[in-house]
Amino acid sequence: MLSPDLPLTRVETAEWGAPATDPADYATIRSYAPYDNIRRMGADSQMPSILVTAGGLDQRVSVWQPAKWVALLREQGGYADSATASKLLFLPTMNKGHFYSESGNTTGDYAGNGFANAHSLVNAFFITQVSKKA
Repeated sequence: MLSPDLPLTRVETAEWGAPATDPADYATIRSYAPYDNIRRMGADSQMPSILVTAGGLDQRVSVWQPAKWVALLREQGGYADSATASKLLFLPTMNKGHFYSESGNTTGDYAGNGFANAHSLVNAFFITQVSKKA
């Protein structure tokens, strides 16, 4: 968003403001940016379990961006301790795009049922986490 080589479109400027030139817009975005707001939780805090997915063909979010976030969470966010009940899982799917697009592809991780299989995995993760609490 700050690169002059990749200017925001009119639609993006209407949504995000002008963070490259307006300090208030920059501060607003920075205040809720996931990567910039990881804080080491206290020993008594319970971190949420997180399943992070990424697609190698995603044109909106490069696969390295969630990978970088997961690495920082593991380093600073309280997930390094294997004894914790909280899980941090990273699932990069290199032959898929945003929202597991190209699910009609008969090769690769989800063999033609990409969308359904991917969401089944997400639902299974959710159910395992919720059932622990019950």
